[in-house]
Amino acid sequence: HEFFLDLSLPAGLLLFTLIIVVYGVSVYLLSHQLVKGLLQKHHEKVGRVLFRVSASLLALILSISFANQRVNYYKVANSLETEAAKFVALNMDLDLYDTTESENIRSKIRQYITEMSKNNWEYLFNDPVNSKEFSLFKEIYRDVYLLTPDSQMQESLKESMVEDAQSLADLIQVQLYSTRPESNNLFYTTILGILICMFLLSIYKPDRLTLAMATGYTAFLGVVLYFIIMMTSPLEGPLQIKGEPFNLLAEIIENQND
Repeated sequence: HEFFLDLSLPAGLLLFTLIIVVYGVSVYLLSHQLVKGLLQKHHEKVGRVLFRVSASLLALILSISFANQRVNYYKVANSLETEAAKFVALNMDLDLYDTTESENIRSKIRQYITEMSKNNWEYLFNDPVNSKEFSLFKEIYRDVYLLTPDSQMQESLKESMVEDAQSLADLIQVQLYSTRPESNNLFYTTILGILICMFLLSIYKPDRLTLAMATGYTAFLGVVLYFIIMMTSPLEGPLQIKGEPFNLLAEIIENQND
């Protein structure tokens, strides 16, 4: 997993798919050599039925896993967009609040956005609790709660800002949780599934057409499995989600400073 995260998308996809194809075809050829002297006429019917069931079950498992992982992947992507939007809303409310304390919080928000645009999510992997980004957010969160409104409008603005701060904390938690390593159960299940499917396919003689079909089937499984595995790490690797929302905000801040 870690090795493929360091490769580009084309290189990683090609290498991973090649490994799965070689594994699957090797199992097929080896299994045929082991069973060809034992095959009888009724074995073909049994093997054909079991292969269809096994291949369909494996495809179902991968399709469900792909759909679930895609949802989780875009959940992280959406959290970044929402976080940026929440900071814009919080910054606007602080501008309307119009006190020395609110201006200090706005300054910290600008610092936070600038750091996020530079970081490439490294702080989430390298001791996030003690990172500069997390420290800035904690200060922003605390300072919003410590604001003392002097008017009804400021009271309403503070309520809105507190809600935004709480939402931001939830969004950051989503991103932090996405960096936790996931189990390799699906990978091992797929490897076992390919082993069973190729063993059942070995009742057929490995001519060119059968080899081509076995290669195509295992290649397709390899491609799907590769994208599932890469999407388990949405903030790193070839499918890394970029911080475009924060990059855009950082550009706006830089232009304003100019």
